[in-house]
Amino acid sequence: MKYFEFGQHNDTLMVLLHGGGVCYKGVLPVAERLAKDFHVVVVAYDGFNPSEPDTEFVSVMDEAKQLGNYILEHHGGKIDILYALSYGCRVLLEVLADKRLTVTTAIADGMSTHDYPNIQSRLGREIYLFFFTGFFYQMMAKAGPIRKKILAKLTGRTIEDAERLLYPDATWQSWKNQDACLIGRPIDFEVFRNADMHIWHGINSQVERKLAKDIQKWQDAGYAFTYKVFTNVGHGGLIAEHTEQFIEEAKAVYAAARKETVK
Repeated sequence: MKYFEFGQHNDTLMVLLHGGGVCYKGVLPVAERLAKDFHVVVVAYDGFNPSEPDTEFVSVMDEAKQLGNYILEHHGGKIDILYALSYGCRVLLEVLADKRLTVTTAIADGMSTHDYPNIQSRLGREIYLFFFTGFFYQMMAKAGPIRKKILAKLTGRTIEDAERLLYPDATWQSWKNQDACLIGRPIDFEVFRNADMHIWHGINSQVERKLAKDIQKWQDAGYAFTYKVFTNVGHGGLIAEHTEQFIEEAKAVYAAARKETVK
């Protein structure tokens, strides 16, 4: 795992966790803009990092532990704003569970409200991974011009975004491990209390509407989070395509969290 830092002269530390099956390089143009306002740490996952082609993605738990070690060593164990997109939200939850760390504001953008199935048998797990992970592997890791257009349409993003984000060199094992580690591992809603937790959905895409399908159940259950819908963007579109709006939204929730902490 590698970390790329920008805007070190700023006081507010923002850690960015990108989505699954994609490369951190897609985040870099945004990170350079965010660096005018924040001290930004971009996390490059094992297995999906062209500067470390021999690494392998093991699990979200392993990635979160490595990140926790880095934050302890370099930033005193404190994160002001922890932002995650899509699959990165599962890494975010593991970071929130790390008792060594203090996170003020957590933003889970495009978080799925669905748990992975609890499959007990090894054969059943392998069959699930073959079909479920295999679909995304073919759509993203092996995407040609047509598949990129389909992905862009489904997520409500531009084709240029797809070109920048997709990473074709990750191994099938890294892809499998992303999902295998979450089979039978339900979301721990208790960790929502370990930060000022925000869930955002850019609802202007088919993918996002499916990911947000059960959010009302979470709200009715009284879990500790604040929910916001952005109707003008698709999956991950706020930070990527409306960066100035993202900055203002992030500043606002962080400022509110700091006032609550002071009280």
